Amino acid sequence: VAADATDEAAMSALFNQFGGDLPPLEGIYLAAFAGQPVLLSEMTNDDVMAMFAPKVDTAALLHRLTLKTPVRHFVLFSSISGLTGSRWLAHYTATSGYLDALAYARRVMGLPATTINWGLWKSLADTQHQFGQVSLGSGLLPMNDETAITALPLLMNPAAGAHSIMVNADWPLLAAAYRTRTALHIVDDLLQDARDTAPIPARDWSHLSSAMVREELETGLRDIVARELRIPEPDLENDRPLAELGLNSLMAMAIRRAAETLVGVELSATMLFNHPTVASLTEYLAKLVAPSEDSEEDEIAALSASAGNTLDSLLERIESSSVTAEELA
Repeated sequence: VAADATDEAAMSALFNQFGGDLPPLEGIYLAAFAGQPVLLSEMTNDDVMAMFAPKVDTAALLHRLTLKTPVRHFVLFSSISGLTGSRWLAHYTATSGYLDALAYARRVMGLPATTINWGLWKSLADTQHQFGQVSLGSGLLPMNDETAITALPLLMNPAAGAHSIMVNADWPLLAAAYRTRTALHIVDDLLQDARDTAPIPARDWSHLSSAMVREELETGLRDIVARELRIPEPDLENDRPLAELGLNSLMAMAIRRAAETLVGVELSATMLFNHPTVASLTEYLAKLVAPSEDSEEDEIAALSASAGNTLDSLLERIESSSVTAEELA
């Protein structure tokens, strides 16, 4: 039976046929999708409506209709973007959040409901290349359709809860990609064991002079930055902000991870925003991994001055004591 799922009159007429002209309705699976990736700053009302109509409007309508026509299954195909967010699919993220909330609301009402936050299906990535492109480098990997379909009965089990996630991902990469912009607490527990068992290998810089440390850091950073920004290393200007060369958040994440391996120290996710050039980044890392010779000399000078002041004080006390003894004699 063909019907417009957003048309309340057409859907009401269809529901009236269940149990009569049509067999009883056992369940509903809402997997509708429409719309295209678009940046939030460029999103139009038409973009929003194209995405909302087949998901938000249809889900709300089906919910109302099943209040009078009970079903055993009410399955909503949502998206992992509802948890991670997406700068290209903010409207899709919003619909996913709505579907997740609707599933919980139905469970509270004692009604069946399951929402599944799907990752990227391989068939979608293969046929809709723009969706594969927007997830490139995010840590989300295409998932075999057969795997997803096989998992569906398990996810629909009432014991599984109202909300499930089915995604293929490089979790460390996903976490690192999103942490360049915001905290992503959902992966913290998943990655806790990995962080505990695979620390960044420490590196000993103590045998190098300050000049040698800076030279090695600058050489290593230039190689890393040139590779990630895809520009010839000789063309890289040390004092030019990397943002002017096309740096984005994913590139910043990759540069930070490579820099951590270079220096042997865990680095802040905001490092490149605070130190936006190769020159400033080199100075920051040099001070981080090895005290400068100037700093050591300053410290020695300060200690010498302190010792000298102490000695002068002691001599003054001795002279004072000697005078007093002569006077008493």
